[in-house]
Amino acid sequence: MTAKRSMKLAGLAVAAGLAWAGAAGAADPGITDTTIKLGMFGPLTGAVSIYGYPINNGAIAIYNETNAAGGINGRKIEIVHEDDGCDPAKTRAAVKKLIEQDKVFAIHGGSCSGGVNAAKDEFISGKVPFMVMAATLDAISDPPNRYIFTTTLPGSGDGGIMLNFAKTVPNAKKIAIVRHQDDWANAKMKNISAGYAAAGLQIVADETLARNATDATAQVLKVKAGNPDVVLFLLYPGESAVFLRDAEKYGVKGPFVGSNSVMDLLDLRERTGSKTSVNNAYASAFLQGYVGDPALEKWTAIYRKHFPNDKVQSLSFYGMSGALTMVDAMKRAGKDLTREKLVDALEATKDGEAGPGYCKVTFGKDVRQGCLGGTIWGVKGDQIVNIGPSWPKTN
Repeated sequence: MTAKRSMKLAGLAVAAGLAWAGAAGAADPGITDTTIKLGMFGPLTGAVSIYGYPINNGAIAIYNETNAAGGINGRKIEIVHEDDGCDPAKTRAAVKKLIEQDKVFAIHGGSCSGGVNAAKDEFISGKVPFMVMAATLDAISDPPNRYIFTTTLPGSGDGGIMLNFAKTVPNAKKIAIVRHQDDWANAKMKNISAGYAAAGLQIVADETLARNATDATAQVLKVKAGNPDVVLFLLYPGESAVFLRDAEKYGVKGPFVGSNSVMDLLDLRERTGSKTSVNNAYASAFLQGYVGDPALEKWTAIYRKHFPNDKVQSLSFYGMSGALTMVDAMKRAGKDLTREKLVDALEATKDGEAGPGYCKVTFGKDVRQGCLGGTIWGVKGDQIVNIGPSWPKTN
């Protein structure tokens, strides 16, 4: 009886061990032998839906192209899409749904900084790899967290590019600033505030303009009274158009230097309603080139292949760098793909392909902001031109 009982207990122990091993070796959520389920979210509806489908579709085009070429080590990518309405509460709810109900493997999404920042604890607590789509707030990825990565130029880097350009304007001594009073603009102000004095610049006006403002007369007149050599504006496209429209009306000449929120300067010109409103306006840019630039020919072709009815615009390229980085990391993580292996592969990315981005993607153990390079765009006639990071030299 003792021997039989011992054999029975041994058998139960082996069975339990096999069951435990099977559970331990089970695939992470969102992974099958043939598919990888990725979550995606953005403002697909609402007041800022301009940052929804155009941006997300650029990333989807890269994932579709990857599937057409055979996928990731034999697996095809499936996208589960959620609308966050650019609202922090809705963003958090969308992320929770993707993780808890849709059980995605990883997430690539988010164009609105406030929403992404409100939801970031969901990625961290769930240990879900997350690649930012287009949100720029530094606090999303700095200080670094193991599960959060971005290939989008962060706000502080954007402000740094603007300041570096402003200080190369010939004989520039005085600058004026017009900005929103929120975390988005504050992030861009970080490097401006830290570096303007060392650059030999004096701030003669620092004005705030409310979101959804339709008039900037008061701000423009205060800027004009300061007689600046350069004007920096850290505003969303709608408010940027209001400011430049009123600046032209009251004879403020610039040069004006905007953030990468208005890198599509032709769209900004159209918003102002004046063909001459951006003649002396420039914008920080994190793309290699503009729509129609030969540098973006390959990426334009990929977008048009998968979204033939879409208008190709600068926004179409914003999400591509992150998608290319995710694809590369998933391939390097190998056939036995897990979330932790993906994070390790992302962290090991060095000089990675950014596609249309103005950088090479590099992460590290304590580095989650993978792209810090940028340039300045201007307008010549009806064409956006790449000015370069400093004021153009003239002969």
